[in-house]
Amino acid sequence: MRKISFLVLLGFFTSLLTAQERSYPVSTIDNSLFENANAIIRNDEIEIEVTAINKMFIRTERTVTVLNELGEELIWAGEVYDDDIKIKKQEAVIIDQDGNEIKKFKKKDFQDRSLVTGATLISDARISYIDYSPKVYPFTVQYISEVQAESTIFIKDWFPVNSYSLSVEKSIYTLRNPAKIPIRFLEKNLSSHKIEKFTSEFELEYLVEHLPAYKFEKFSPGIKEFAPLVKVALNQFSLVGVKGQAENWTQLGKWQYDNLLDKKMELSPETVRKVKDLTENATDVREKIKLIYNYVQENTRYVSVQLGIGGWEPMSADEVDHLKYGDCKGLTNYTKALLASQNIPSYYAVVYGGRELKDIDEEFASMEGNHVILNVPYERENIWLECTSQTSPFNYLGGFTDNRKVLLIKSDGGEIMETTKYTPSDNLTETKISVTIDETGNFNAQLHRESFGVPYGLIYPVSDLDRSSKELYYKKEFGHLKNLKIKEINHTNDYLHPKFLEDLKVSGSKYGSVLGKRLLLPLNFTNLPALNLPRSSNRERQVEINRGFSYKDHFQFILPGSSILEFIPNNTIIENEFGSFRIEIEYAQVDGQNMLIVERSYVLQDGKWPAKKYEELRDFMLNINSLSNQKAVIVLTD
Repeated sequence: MRKISFLVLLGFFTSLLTAQERSYPVSTIDNSLFENANAIIRNDEIEIEVTAINKMFIRTERTVTVLNELGEELIWAGEVYDDDIKIKKQEAVIIDQDGNEIKKFKKKDFQDRSLVTGATLISDARISYIDYSPKVYPFTVQYISEVQAESTIFIKDWFPVNSYSLSVEKSIYTLRNPAKIPIRFLEKNLSSHKIEKFTSEFELEYLVEHLPAYKFEKFSPGIKEFAPLVKVALNQFSLVGVKGQAENWTQLGKWQYDNLLDKKMELSPETVRKVKDLTENATDVREKIKLIYNYVQENTRYVSVQLGIGGWEPMSADEVDHLKYGDCKGLTNYTKALLASQNIPSYYAVVYGGRELKDIDEEFASMEGNHVILNVPYERENIWLECTSQTSPFNYLGGFTDNRKVLLIKSDGGEIMETTKYTPSDNLTETKISVTIDETGNFNAQLHRESFGVPYGLIYPVSDLDRSSKELYYKKEFGHLKNLKIKEINHTNDYLHPKFLEDLKVSGSKYGSVLGKRLLLPLNFTNLPALNLPRSSNRERQVEINRGFSYKDHFQFILPGSSILEFIPNNTIIENEFGSFRIEIEYAQVDGQNMLIVERSYVLQDGKWPAKKYEELRDFMLNINSLSNQKAVIVLTD
């Protein structure tokens, strides 16, 4: 493979020297790059130069044409920095659609603020960025920066298209390495694109041009599954002055244990005695683990400390014990130390926390993750503890850290493990509703709902809202019910199982349509989620459903006393690879009252299917939506 260094570096330095003389009229963009795009990267050039194990420079020139309001979030004209990262140069130019300069930003013109959030006690992390409100679209932002970093454990990936709806005219990535430190790299999804590259033991160069935007499709996989990506790491590195060497997860985990965790678990004799007394009557080890977890929840609170290496190194257990607070690292390490004081082993686990499922990459060892939880092996079970939450139940992860690969940090090295996966039957929402309806369609209803699995974690925080906020929450959820009034709200958080119970009393009007002497009565008092999918005859990506769910509904409609049933829909069952749906409708007289009783169940399976299966999934959901929206016909009599 020929070396492209001359072309890359000549183009890169030419752009830095003459960037503000260059023009980017929108008229020069190839028409194909507009399709499905909210923004177009005109030129993205990154040069990383490693001059020592603890020093590197990152030079960037990024020019983005923004086509609409949604494209503004794809500009990325700013830098995050701290005491370990220095911004040497920073400037930007705003250009109109004809290539004329509108506004120029020098370094002093950039906005600068702390990254401290409400839960962060102290942090040296800051962000420097441009603040620009466009008057007209399209417009172009040209951003230039040079940054010096002393932590070389983080090497920026080459990820030219890191978002849907983003096109690329040109992207160049260069890793220069005069320090001659051996590198590792992992290429993904390059073969399907025309990419020039040069790779060696110490240097990398990549060039790609003309990448049309990827269209977002419902139930699409994450963009890293198919977009070009090169991950890079040094075999010898520095993290805030702490040097290390690693080529795989075993070695990197060992380095993290030795340099970030070891000797952080000391506790005072008084605390050890307190924990021993707390657990001495426990019937088994599992109960001891639960008692210690509850002790942490009751005696500490979450406060983030992100100062220097504190962004990666936990506070000592003794310090957390004294202060009664810590971040995810400190509280997890503290819980680990309390367990260890009773001879219960556990493992610090690094994870990507978030609603989107994201794995630690088991193929490529690098400094990853944004959160820490605790793994406690017990017999044949893996217990997972979310140590930052004062309300999360024992051994419950929920949708923030479920079903993903994490890194266990052990004294003998790192190990990749998967967290708990909640099955569709685990993720159950069960609802029972009794609705009394009069001749005009006015109704009173009593609702009882129980939520398990991931839905439990999503709903139980509602119980902490004030009355007004709770009412707003339910009025939004039941927005299809007219003139809804919330008469009563009761919540029960069954922390031990766990499940969350909601009991509501509500009223409203016009439930159904009155046509002369007939009442057209809808049979879906509560709506099922995500059933209207757009048509996609030329689907490109495979279909992925990351979490399955189950719904069981029991609706009891008490009809006006003087009424006669004229029509009810047929009972129906649908079963296929995507899940199942069942609806059964029965007319009955109970204690002199005319009733319609509706039993409805819906299961959506998780899984992956080829793109051609999308229309079948769409038909499945359309059928469910249609069947759920059926109406009974009631004749009103005098």
